[in-house]
Amino acid sequence: MENKMNYTKAIVLLVSGTLALVASLWLGAESGAYGFLIGYGCTALAGGVLGLGYSYYKNQKAKKGTLIP
Repeated sequence: MENKMNYTKAIVLLVSGTLALVASLWLGAESGAYGFLIGYGCTALAGGVLGLGYSYYKNQKAKKGTLIP
């Protein structure tokens, strides 16, 4: 199976990152999972934003006829 970024994967990353950040705020700093949730949330949000940008760029190139390898 190929590992390609598309809009669905990027949106899943955005949603899971947002949920992780909300859960970290809800649980508070006393929770043992606080650091993990903050780290995962920020990383997933960044990955989702980059994934959306990459997918948009890839689709624009495909419409023009020059596809990114």
